[in-house]
Amino acid sequence: MKDRKRLYQILTIAYGETEKEIWGENYARISFDSYNKLIEKGEILVAYCDGQVVGGIHYYEQTPGTYGFGLLCADFGKSGMGIGRALVSAVEKIATENGINSIQIAILKPKNGEIGFKTRISSWYQRMGYKYAHSQDFNEVDPAKAPDLITPSCFDYYVKSL
Repeated sequence: MKDRKRLYQILTIAYGETEKEIWGENYARISFDSYNKLIEKGEILVAYCDGQVVGGIHYYEQTPGTYGFGLLCADFGKSGMGIGRALVSAVEKIATENGINSIQIAILKPKNGEIGFKTRISSWYQRMGYKYAHSQDFNEVDPAKAPDLITPSCFDYYVKSL
């Protein structure tokens, strides 16, 4: 259970820092209980370095033949070590082993204006072969959570064929 708490802490810090312009200060992207349920379903991969949890990623089958992933997080203190890339590569490997044809991801961003981190992460995914597919208004995707946004936002979707 100690590892789960550490992983959740990394996730909370990562999204708290990178999405505060979208959700506001101290917004939790997912509850600890909901995150634990994803772990119990076997949908979370965890990265370790020297026996310590340093990151994680949620992956799942979106539709037949297509995987999705999200909640990618890495310890900011280990930045530049390739943790995120290793986690994404692991999901791609699992997808291929399971006969999956493609992966679709979504990046949440404000409709008006840029957030430096979101621009960098978009470029990072594109360098790994993910191609921009389309955008969709957050209100259409998750109307129940839309009132929690502090700025109008959308998802940019990217797809990679495997």
